[in-house]
Amino acid sequence: MEELSDNNTGLVNRASEVGHYINYRGRRFRQRFYTGFDVHAGEIARWFVLTESDEAIAKGLDVIQKFNELVRYLRRHYGYFEYCCVRHRQGDKMRINLHVVYFGSYIPQQTIEAWWWKNYASHRSKMGKVYNVTRQAWYLSGYLSGEGFERYYFSKGWVFRGWIGFSQWIKKEFGTYPKREKLVELGKMSKAEREENTWFGLFLWEMRKQKQCKHLLKHPAQA
Repeated sequence: MEELSDNNTGLVNRASEVGHYINYRGRRFRQRFYTGFDVHAGEIARWFVLTESDEAIAKGLDVIQKFNELVRYLRRHYGYFEYCCVRHRQGDKMRINLHVVYFGSYIPQQTIEAWWWKNYASHRSKMGKVYNVTRQAWYLSGYLSGEGFERYYFSKGWVFRGWIGFSQWIKKEFGTYPKREKLVELGKMSKAEREENTWFGLFLWEMRKQKQCKHLLKHPAQA
């Protein structure tokens, strides 16, 4: 899951608006980051950083494709792996760095290092446990205001499948985002329990209705 902007025009007119948007983006990121930690309370969170080499650039390797392949590899060999990832560029050559925080089993550092080198010709630079959630959140959100920032992602299981869409729908319908406590409550439910929840059930119904309308617009003969 990712968010670039709630304003998809890409246009900002005044310096004050730039600062406001950057602050808003950082706040939204930290709220989502903290929500995941509340849902996974009691679990150990770990972090690592993946880098980009000159060789990877020369070969034209796709960092997103390789990161997704790495996630699938780790889930296949180590079980569930729910993550937050911040992607940015830095240095004179604006190389890509991926800062990853995850919940899941312990993964040996050499495993990630070896896979990333073999498949992306680059190194894993650092790895460790998250000891201070607030410090980690502010550290990562700091990259969101830099010129080299590109994207941030949350996996579906960081909270629960559909959680960002649900939050945006509540904001659209009622003018405010759902409280973190409500998202955590839903995140701790089973899929069946969550779908029986009044508000989440209504959200699913609305999404399915919109999907059906789009399908009928594309295939009017089936109406």
